[in-house]
Formats: sequence, structure tokens, C-alpha cells
Amino acid sequence: MCSPKTRVHMLSGLPQRIVRWRWHNIGLSAKMAAIVVVGIIALVGLFTYLGTAALNENIQRTQHERVILAQATARHVDYVLAGVQDVLTDAAAQSIWTDAASISVALRRASQRLDFYTTQVFLLDRRGDVVAALPPLTATVSFGHFASIADVLDGKSFAVSRYTRPLGVLGSTTIAATPIRDENNQVKGALVIPLNLTSPHLRLFTHPIGLGETGYLELIDLGGNILISTRPEHIGQTSDHGDALAALIRDQRPAVSTCHDCHATPTASQPRAEVLAFAPLERVQWGVTVRQSEDEVFGSIRQLQLRIFALMAIMLIGALILVYLTTRSVITPVQALTAATQRIADGDLDTPLNVEGHDEIGALASSFDTMRLRLKDSIAKIQTWNRELDTRVRERTTAVEQAKSEISRLYGELQRKEHVRGELLRRIFAAQEEERKRISRDLHDETCQVLTGLSYALDDAAETTTAPEIRPQLERMHELANTALEEIHRIIADLRPTMLDHLGLISALRWCAELRFNGLPIRFGMREAGHARRLSSPVESALFRVVQEAINNIARHSGASRAEFVFEFLPDCLEVTITDNGKGFDVNSVYSNTDSQRGLGLMGMRERMDAVGGQLIIHAAPDAGTVVRLSVPLDPSNVADTIEEGDHVQTDSSSAR
Repeated sequence: MCSPKTRVHMLSGLPQRIVRWRWHNIGLSAKMAAIVVVGIIALVGLFTYLGTAALNENIQRTQHERVILAQATARHVDYVLAGVQDVLTDAAAQSIWTDAASISVALRRASQRLDFYTTQVFLLDRRGDVVAALPPLTATVSFGHFASIADVLDGKSFAVSRYTRPLGVLGSTTIAATPIRDENNQVKGALVIPLNLTSPHLRLFTHPIGLGETGYLELIDLGGNILISTRPEHIGQTSDHGDALAALIRDQRPAVSTCHDCHATPTASQPRAEVLAFAPLERVQWGVTVRQSEDEVFGSIRQLQLRIFALMAIMLIGALILVYLTTRSVITPVQALTAATQRIADGDLDTPLNVEGHDEIGALASSFDTMRLRLKDSIAKIQTWNRELDTRVRERTTAVEQAKSEISRLYGELQRKEHVRGELLRRIFAAQEEERKRISRDLHDETCQVLTGLSYALDDAAETTTAPEIRPQLERMHELANTALEEIHRIIADLRPTMLDHLGLISALRWCAELRFNGLPIRFGMREAGHARRLSSPVESALFRVVQEAINNIARHSGASRAEFVFEFLPDCLEVTITDNGKGFDVNSVYSNTDSQRGLGLMGMRERMDAVGGQLIIHAAPDAGTVVRLSVPLDPSNVADTIEEGDHVQTDSSSAR
């Protein structure tokens, strides 16, 4: 079964394969039409993108022009307010204000200088109360709710009210104020005028250009009240975007947007969409709005857009007609040529192709007809060659069958010889082990007994002799007899350790490693894994000799300080891994040098493993240590008994104990 990852990969490629299959199975006319239509659509799409980008750029440019108009108007209003500030502060700076008797004269002079901007002039004291006014007042007027008055009385040189406030009989208005100072430059009052922004002398919004029939300008205070407008009926009303415009005024940020939900008229059921551009003033927290119908602003752009789409539709229809005419003039001869080639594919090489014309398709038809004639001749020749080839194939097949029979005979002979060689090798190793057993048994039963008796006799003679000059010689002879006895015991152990027969393979190898590594700075660990069991005598003998040879190689050649032996009993085999951290060697060079002792030892190890059906693998490299892996199959004939031990037994020993 497929993995989930493979299934996801197959499913992800399924749509692509379906599209490829359908593309290869549609007709040429459909392909040509699809290619041309896709190309035209791509061109139209590109043209549409470029046209739309140009239209959007024009829209943005038009909106930017409205912002520029609003900013220019705002700068003009700032300029007018700068003029108000200059005239008002100059009038307030006259020393005549310090003389109480001359206040009426001062008011008259100030009124004459300020008549362009106002129809009323007020003189306030330090508390903000009206001291005098021109023309005189007929009712009480309070300026306490104007924050600009408090700013001027606190020392600000000029202030204009941010909001339109009611001012008694004068109605809602905005004011401009400047402080009046005494000879000590201390504020003693304020000169205040209500601004008449609709005065024809100010000409704030006189003859605005670029607004068309539906455009208009408006001056908005911080409260959203319309101070002045090119549409007089809007003056004094509250703007429908008062909150948004107030936020822009506070942020001193120009903006432009399209309004789609405002300016519903009594005669229109739907609000009129407008383009609204805004620019704040610098001198006072007011702002200028430029508003115009969206249809008028973007009329020419939308007309151009409609023309572009109409042109694209015409181009698409023309392309489809062109595709139809082209495919009809090309596909019909191609279909006739396809039918003729199908007849050739079915084996009809006698009917000529009847496609007329001198264009590329006619040349292709002529080429196909020439190919038909040559193919007819070639098939005749091929049939002749096939008959000859069949004769040769039958001859060669007979020769191959004979060679196959000979190879099978030789292979069988080789297998038989290999079997005989293996059997002979097993018998040699068995005879060798039997001879080792016999020699070790004879040495133990005869030579060891004789040496033991000689040792006891020499010991008794040394104790009972009365000649002091003979005693040292007897003691020396006793030591030599004991040394010979120990050497015989070592030889017996090398020939056939009795522990292999009594305690099993791993115990015998542990004893052998302890004996061989004794006196060497080599620590070793021996570990069992899996369900340990006794093996047949030939298998245990072969493994013992191979591992013993590995132990000797570690002791003689490796220069290692650590060795590890792992015996892993698997259900179907026994795997032995021998690892050391020594200097390693070049395996290929050792195998090729059969004259060396190590090369002969490795060959002997491999032959012993082959004799019991096992494998020997050696991984080694100079200065990288050595790993020897042994593997022996555990079929019922190789298993002798089960050892009642734990699944994991580990021994860590050192020759320095």
C-alpha cells in the first residue's frame, strides 16, 4: 500500500495529468482556437491592465488637483487672515488707547482701517467685558465663551476663534482679537472685531477656477460649521462631514475622498456622489473643502474607460472571426491528410494521397506520398530480411540451447565441488577439533599427571634431604616442574578449553579474553542480548576459534585500550560484534598479503565461518579502529540447548585486575 505522503503526491499531480491528457486528445482546430483565444485574452488582459493603470493614474491625478486647489484656497484665506492680523495689531498698537478720553476717536480710526473685514469694533477691558463699541451696542454682548479672547488677554499677539459662536444681536460669528498694552507693555484689554467673511472686499472665494458646473468651495471651522461658501445657501449650516473634517483640522492633514452617501436633494431619490478634497489652514484651525460631482470630475475618464472596453470587445470578436477563418482554411486539408495517413497506418500503401495545393500543407502531402512509396519498398525488403533472419535466429537458438545446457552442467559440477569442498572443510575442522581434544586430554591425563608427581617428589626430596648443597637444586627443579605444568595447562586451554564444553561459548570466550588480556592495558566488555541458548558443537567451536583469533589480533596488533564483544541472539541467527578503538588497518592490503600472519589469520576466520554457513564482515581503516561482525544462522540443527539466563548479561573486565 502507498504511504500517506505518496498518496498526497499522487493526488496533487492528478489535475495536471488530467489537463495534459485532455490537451493531447482534443483536435487541432480546438487547439489553434484555444491558443489564439488565450493569446488574445492575454493581450487584452495586458491592455486592460495598462489602461486601467492609466485610468487610475488619471483619477489619482485629478484627485490630487482637487487637493492642490483646496491648498491654494487655504493659503489665500491664510493670506487674508494675515492681512487682518497686520491691520488689527497695528491699530491696537496706537498709543491713543491709553487715554480714556480718546477711546471713541481710536475706535473710529480703527473702524475706518478695518472696514474691509468687519462692520463692528469692540474694546474689551482686562476682564473681557465690553468697554466701548462702534457702532454702539443696543444690547449686552458677552465674549466669555470665546477661547480666543482668553488667549489674547493672556498675552497672545493675535487670535481667531476656532468655532462659530453666538454674539448677541450679531448672531453666530467668528472673531479676531489682539491685545492692547499700556506704556509698561502690560495687557490692559483687547481690540476685537467680528469677521465678516462674506464681505465683497475680502474676495475669499472670488471666481474659483476648475470647479465646473457642480463644484463649490467651503470654509469650515473646527465645529464643522460652514463659514463661507460659493453657494450662499450653505453659509451658517453644519457640514455633513463635520466630525471627519474636525479630525483632519486637528491633525493638519490634507485629504481627498469620494462621498457616496451625502447631499440628498428633495428632487432626487438617491444621494449624489461627490469628490471631496480638504486642506487645513495654518493660522487658524479651519479648513477649506473643494466639492464637485463625481460624474463631472471623472466623466471624461469614464468615457475613455467605456471606449477602451468597447475596443477590447471589438478586438476579441475580430480575433475569434480570424481564428475561425484560419482554422477552416488550414484544418480541412489537414483532416484530409490525417485520413490518408490513417489509411497508411492501417496498411493501405496502394492508395495515393489526393491533397492539392502548393503551400506548406501541399508540400507535406507530397512528402507523405513519397514516404508511402518508400515505405512500401522498405516493407518488401524487410519481409525478405525477416525470412532470412528467422532462419538465422533458429540456428542461433539451437546454439544457445546447447551452450545453456553446457553451462547448466558446469554450474552443477561447480556446486557439487563447492559442496564437497565445504564438507571437506567441515570435516577438517571437526578432525582438527577432535585432534585438539585428544591431545589436550592426553596432555592432561598423562603429561600433567607425570609433572604433578615429579613436582610432589621433588618437594618431598627437598624437605627430607640432609645435604644442604642439594636442597637449592631440588627447589629449583620443583619450580621448573611447576612452570612446565602451568605451560601444559595453558597449551591445553589453547587446544580446547574445557569451559567451552561445560559452560558454553560466551563463558569460554570471557575466560579466554581475561587470560589473553592479562597484563595488557586493555579493558573489555562482553554483553549478551536476546534469548541466549546453546549451539551445536561445530558452530560453537567455529565461533570460539574465530573470536579467539580476533582476541589475539586485538592483543597483538591493535594497540587498543578498549574492546567490546556483543552477542545478540535473534530468532533466526546469532550476530557477534567485536569493536576496538585501536589503530586499525587496511583490510584490502592485509587480504592481498597472504604471506603475513594476520592475512592468514583472517582467511582462516573467513573459512571457519563459511564452513558453518556464516558470514564475516570487517570494517577497518588506519587510525579509525576495527569492527568485526559475525553472523551464524540458527536453524534447529545448530541449536543445542537453551540457557536459563536473563535477556541481557553484561561483563566489564580489565586485564589489570
